[in-house]
Amino acid sequence: MTKELENKNQQRSNDEIDLLELFNKMGKGIKWFFINIWDIFLKVTVFLIKKSPYLIAFVILGFLVAFLKFNTSDRFYSSDIILRSNSVDNADMIAHINKLHFYGEENNKQALAQSLNLDSAEVKNVVDIEAFWIIDINRDGIPDLVDDRNKYYQDTTVTHMSSRFDIRVKTSQPQSLDKVKDGILYHINTNQFFEKINRIRLIQLRERIAKTETELSELDSLQNYKYFEERQKGKFSEGQMVFLSEPETKLYHESVFELYRSKQSLDKELDIYSEIVTVLDDFTPPAQPDNSYLNIAKTWVILFFVLGLVFVVTISFRKELISVYRKY
Repeated sequence: MTKELENKNQQRSNDEIDLLELFNKMGKGIKWFFINIWDIFLKVTVFLIKKSPYLIAFVILGFLVAFLKFNTSDRFYSSDIILRSNSVDNADMIAHINKLHFYGEENNKQALAQSLNLDSAEVKNVVDIEAFWIIDINRDGIPDLVDDRNKYYQDTTVTHMSSRFDIRVKTSQPQSLDKVKDGILYHINTNQFFEKINRIRLIQLRERIAKTETELSELDSLQNYKYFEERQKGKFSEGQMVFLSEPETKLYHESVFELYRSKQSLDKELDIYSEIVTVLDDFTPPAQPDNSYLNIAKTWVILFFVLGLVFVVTISFRKELISVYRKY
């Protein structure tokens, strides 16, 4: 018994020693990791400082190329308009509008002018017209962003909003945005399929409004009869007088209010959303061009800085690189 107890104590002591050794090794490993990270950071910093003249030269070259690009290209501005499709799905509407985008990519100014019903002189200032989905994240009904890179797919948390979509126009003359808007609406409203669907929708809306008005009139007449005449005359059943109950009267009121709410909703849709599309948010005048010198410089300076890094690394370690290359 005593021997077994001694063995257990010895085993527990060995386990404690192993655990201490493990923590000791982990501490040394973490210490070694941070020391090496700091050492690498210092070496890289010293290397960049030594090679800074080359890197600065490449950065300056990037600014010069950006300046040349800025002076040899026309300025263009972009602005967005938000529309609501009242007749067809957003997918069909976006596909139809993006025909204008394809005309722009192909530089087919004649087809673009014809589609927008604009003069050639007005169309030449249009750089691009493209429609995008508006993304609702978390499905809370609030627009979160425009999917201008077409990278968002519908899933459990992300959805394409069916109540609105975005059109982005790029133009070299922001003063012409109103004419471009009229041209886009012309392009939409002259689509025969869209026009036919919208005409049928309006006919059905008017029929539903007329039917609702008829039901309201009949229900009012029935309610008046039930409430006034039968309440005064009463109903006789087995010699007893039975009056119209209050719950039955309340049901009539609820039916009337429900029909009124339905009619108001239909009137609103007919009055506000009678066109194929409705403008929810118009173009805003852009303050700065998309291809300003700052935006161009960001791209070219970063590019030339990376090229400079590749250059100085290649020059500094060319012997090692050649040696590795020869091995393979």
